[in-house]
Amino acid sequence: MNPRIDCPTNGRYNSFKRMLCVPVRAWTLLVLTLPALVLPALALPALILLAFANHSLAAELTIEEASEIAINNDYTLKAIGARQNSMSEMAIASEQLPDPQLRVGFANLPSDTFNLGQEPMTQTMIGVRQAFPRGSTRSLTRTGIESSIERSEAEAADRKYQMLLNVREEYTRIYLYQERQRILRQSQDVFADLAEITRDYYATGRAYQQDVVQAQLEVTKVEERLAKLQQMEQQARARLSELIGADAYRPLMPDWPQVAQPAPAQEIITDLPQHPKMQAWQHLISKSKTSEDIARQAYKPGFAVDLAYGGRGGQNPNGSNRSDLFSVMLSMDVPLFTKNRQDRVLASSIADTSATEFARDDIYRSMKARVEENAATLEREQQRLELYQQQLLPQAAYNAEAAFEAYQNAVADLTTLMRARIGEYELKLSHADLRAEEIITRARLLYFQGEPS
Repeated sequence: MNPRIDCPTNGRYNSFKRMLCVPVRAWTLLVLTLPALVLPALALPALILLAFANHSLAAELTIEEASEIAINNDYTLKAIGARQNSMSEMAIASEQLPDPQLRVGFANLPSDTFNLGQEPMTQTMIGVRQAFPRGSTRSLTRTGIESSIERSEAEAADRKYQMLLNVREEYTRIYLYQERQRILRQSQDVFADLAEITRDYYATGRAYQQDVVQAQLEVTKVEERLAKLQQMEQQARARLSELIGADAYRPLMPDWPQVAQPAPAQEIITDLPQHPKMQAWQHLISKSKTSEDIARQAYKPGFAVDLAYGGRGGQNPNGSNRSDLFSVMLSMDVPLFTKNRQDRVLASSIADTSATEFARDDIYRSMKARVEENAATLEREQQRLELYQQQLLPQAAYNAEAAFEAYQNAVADLTTLMRARIGEYELKLSHADLRAEEIITRARLLYFQGEPS
């Protein structure tokens, strides 16, 4: 008989005491199995907390580190390198002579008996044929491939500069969204305090109910803008993750990213022909001109040399063995009718070179215009930043404080105070936007300058 605890039938704690009315053996089993049930349930939250802790303790991501990660992990750069290796191998192979051709067979075999010794003209032949392409086709083909290799090298350099620009833009935007959130949280605290003060004033008859609603409305509007900024930050991090992977979700440095001041616009424009993007087009033009030279080689003859050895059977009328024969033949192309063949191919190559040069000039004009545009934009942005820092922000802060004192002294209404506070924080948000735009403009000019920093 298992001992039991007396179970009351009524009273305030009947439900709890009925829980005690179980066999001691059952309680023992529960005590033994409880850790096995509880510990797994506690393990998952612990792991989640640990993951968040590791994320929060992750090293802060600098813009320089993000740029380095992007370049090291870029598959396009790796593909360009692989193509360079491929073309390097092809350049060597293209300069070699074609493989010789081996000829084996029977010549002048009598059809009545197929006897190799019946007729003196019958030969068992073995020969080799070697072709020599027209003019300097082989060396020119190698030159064209080498131009393609140099073009790939220029494209790789341009890709690195483009990656630096993309990382700088996304990194700066992420920091901007975080800075805007920080400013909005400050305004949220201020508007929350104003809402509380307004409720107190309303309780004492110094404010209207509409003032209370308006103050709370501003708090809610800030919450909505915060949610939108968080969404934009996550989108920017997703775009950055395309460049640097999971490191895009690490915390950023607490200060604005630093990007060097670019050179003057005229200096950048002067050096544009040496920009990797322009160099890539120049190498493409060189390859096209090499194709013209290859087309001109078609006016020259191509040669082929045939060497053959013919063994003969049977005997001569005087009883001596028939001698074997050795043959040497030279064959060549005769480009007589060039009007609709060589002339057309050469004209096509020349036209292709002209098209490539026009495309190069269009790219240069576009890059030059963008340099001038960004240089003018940068100059005005820096002037506006100075105006913000020296006049607009201090004046807005002074205006907000004056409006608050006037509201406390019942000289101004809530609408005037709200307008002053909203104006102050809108100027702070505009200043953050302008600062981010100025950094991005500098990064764009550095791309055209062709320097990583």
